[in-house]
Amino acid sequence: MLFLATLLFLFGTALYAQQDTITMDIAVSTEKTLPIGIVDFSLDKSRWGKLDEMPEKTVARDLELSGRFSTTALASYNLLSLSRAGAKHFVTGTLSLEGGQAKLECKLYATTTKEVVKGFVYTSTPEQVRTSIHKCVDNIVFQLWGVQGFASTQIAWVQKIDGKKQIVVADYDGFRKRQITKHNSINTMPSWSNDNSKIYFTSFRNGPPQLFERHLSLDQDKRIFPQIAQAFGASQNPTNGSLIFSVAPAQGGTDIWVGDPQTGKANRLIFTKSIEVSPSWSPKGTAFLFSSDKGGAPQIYMSLKDGSDVQRVSFIGKYNESAVWSPDGDRIAYCSMDNGKLNIYTSTIDGSDVRKLTFEGNNEHPVWSPDGMSIAFSSDRSGSSQIYIMRRDGSGVTRITSIGENTTPAWSHYNKPPSQSKTAPSQNINSPLALQYFNNPQKGVAR
Repeated sequence: MLFLATLLFLFGTALYAQQDTITMDIAVSTEKTLPIGIVDFSLDKSRWGKLDEMPEKTVARDLELSGRFSTTALASYNLLSLSRAGAKHFVTGTLSLEGGQAKLECKLYATTTKEVVKGFVYTSTPEQVRTSIHKCVDNIVFQLWGVQGFASTQIAWVQKIDGKKQIVVADYDGFRKRQITKHNSINTMPSWSNDNSKIYFTSFRNGPPQLFERHLSLDQDKRIFPQIAQAFGASQNPTNGSLIFSVAPAQGGTDIWVGDPQTGKANRLIFTKSIEVSPSWSPKGTAFLFSSDKGGAPQIYMSLKDGSDVQRVSFIGKYNESAVWSPDGDRIAYCSMDNGKLNIYTSTIDGSDVRKLTFEGNNEHPVWSPDGMSIAFSSDRSGSSQIYIMRRDGSGVTRITSIGENTTPAWSHYNKPPSQSKTAPSQNINSPLALQYFNNPQKGVAR
């Protein structure tokens, strides 16, 4: 059975790189983007030889990957170039060393007047400059769009290291990667706790697949639900903290269970003779998606949180799985097979408005950014499995890994509680600055 073969492949077993390179594909976005200029930062390059890249490069990528901006890079301020690009704002700044501390000054300017719209100053160790740059970009996103940016988030994924699959964590753009698991076995299917302090993952260290928890501040793993012989693929409820996961019982098939990772108590939600896998909670934790082959081939289903009112969601295609709910709840992303290749699709929750986002190689394991503007996924389009990020419409595809084999991305949540910031899909332009631009892009400076 192809579905079962894919399930087993998830547990199957590429060289560990200290730093991966990044490549970006140019594509036309169907979403509204705000033009913005990026002017080279001022710094003494002789004192910053160990930077991963120049600050302006990181700023430009962060803004592009946010799905909200189209950037114009300039070595110095040029009113004509910025005006031709329709950029009513530009970003630049300085990076300096003072007493062994790095000082990043980042400023957002109005293009025509060169007035400072907003300035940000960050002091850190030299090793944390990239964190400061990401914070700057998040503040720019908030200033112009009124929503929280995700440049300060992280992505976990599975990388083969010394022949074994291990969990690694990095900045969302793939930089500053660190290895989390080191057990000489298969470790896979990472997911984040609600507060980003833990990674839940599946490990074969004891033979069968079992669920483990890793506190990122500690160098130790804890097995959860030890009373269950075979469990895998956990996802945490965003409201009550319970974990939903798959269990392979001795009599065959695969069921969906829910449990409390603190107490270890768990119970079955979905149990049939079929294979049910890949459970994923809705944004408010009131329902969940999962994949099942009970109709003969894998399709996506939805259930209320107690396992009741099961409804089929996918109707187009003979093979659909690994569905995840967008943060705003308006769409789902999933993996579907067409012409022998796996691709990423999105649709509304009732299965309508199906949109194909990928067209090269095999593309799997989609996961949304915290604001729903971008999707991370794994693809073998370059010849080996790598992690990519694209905008929610499939444009702006950017590879964030390049060496070895990398699969199964998991995107962290916002570092601050969502209640402290506004979030909205791209269609809801609720910032006066962005709204003014889109209503009248030719007149005045959007301030």
